[in-house]
Amino acid sequence: MTKKHRVDGISLAIVILNILIAATVIVLIVLIYLYMTGKLEPTDVANMDESGEVAQITTTAVTTGEAVGMETTADTEETTADTEEFIVTDTTTEETSEEPAETVEAAETDDYDPGFFANDLFIGDSIYTGLVNYGYFESSNVFAQIGLNPESARTKAYDGYTSVSKAQEMQPKRIFIMLGSNGLAYMGNTYMSEQMALLVNELKAVCPDSYIYVVSIPPVTKAHDSAGQETMVMVNGYNKLLKGMCEEVGVVFLDLCSELEDSSGYFSADYAEADGLHFLGSAYKHMLSFFQKSIQIS
Repeated sequence: MTKKHRVDGISLAIVILNILIAATVIVLIVLIYLYMTGKLEPTDVANMDESGEVAQITTTAVTTGEAVGMETTADTEETTADTEEFIVTDTTTEETSEEPAETVEAAETDDYDPGFFANDLFIGDSIYTGLVNYGYFESSNVFAQIGLNPESARTKAYDGYTSVSKAQEMQPKRIFIMLGSNGLAYMGNTYMSEQMALLVNELKAVCPDSYIYVVSIPPVTKAHDSAGQETMVMVNGYNKLLKGMCEEVGVVFLDLCSELEDSSGYFSADYAEADGLHFLGSAYKHMLSFFQKSIQIS
C-alpha cells in the first residue's frame, strides 16, 4: 500500500469518527430537549435499548379499592412512574383518613361524667339555659333565665323560685354560678361584683353544706368586641373583680374565660355562637369537663 492510500484511509476513518461523534451529540441534544419539555422521563432514557427505542416493560396494576379500573396491559416505564405516583397519592389518602381519629381523641379530653353533677345546681343567664336546651341536664338542675344578672338572680322569682329559694329547697352538693354578661353594658363591674357577693353569702346561709363555685363570665369574639356593647376590657375587668370577691368571701373562682379564649384573647370560634357571646353545643361539654377536672385536682 502506498503512502497516499494510507493517508486516504486515515482521513476516511477520521471522517467516519467525526460523523459518529456528531450523531451522538445530536442524539444527546434531542434527548435533553425532550426531557426539558417533559416529553421524556429520566426512566425512559435509562431503559432505552441499543436501537434508541424505549423498551416495553410489563407492569402489574395496583389492586387496592382505589385502584379499580387501572389497566393491566404492558406499558412503558412512564406508566410505571404514573403507577408509583398513584401509590404515593393513595398513601397520602390513608394518612389523611387518620386525621378524624386524632380529632376524636382530642375531643375525648373534654369528656366528663354526667353523674358527677347529678346533685348540682347551675345558676346563670341565657348561656346556662343551653345546659337544658342541648340536653346536658334536666331543668331541675338549672336555674337560668334570659337576661338574668347577679342582682335579679337574688330578687326576681321565676316559677315561684328565686335562685336562693331554689337552692334552699334542693340543697345541692355544688352550686355553679355564672352571671354578669347581661349587665356589662349598663350595670357597672363594681356594682355587679358587689351583688354577686351578696348572692354568694345568701346561698352560703341557706345551703351551709354546699360547695359554691363562682365562674368567670366567658369571653366575646373579636367581632362582638368591635361592636362595643360588651368588650373584652369589660369582661376581663369584671372577672378580675369576681376573683378578688371569691377570695374575700371564701369560695372558689373558676376561670372559664381563659379556657374559651383563642390565641388572640377573644372567644374561640370553636365554641362561640354567631352572635359572639353565646355558646355552641360543644362549648358546654368543654365547660363541664373543665369544671370536673378543676374540682378533682383541687
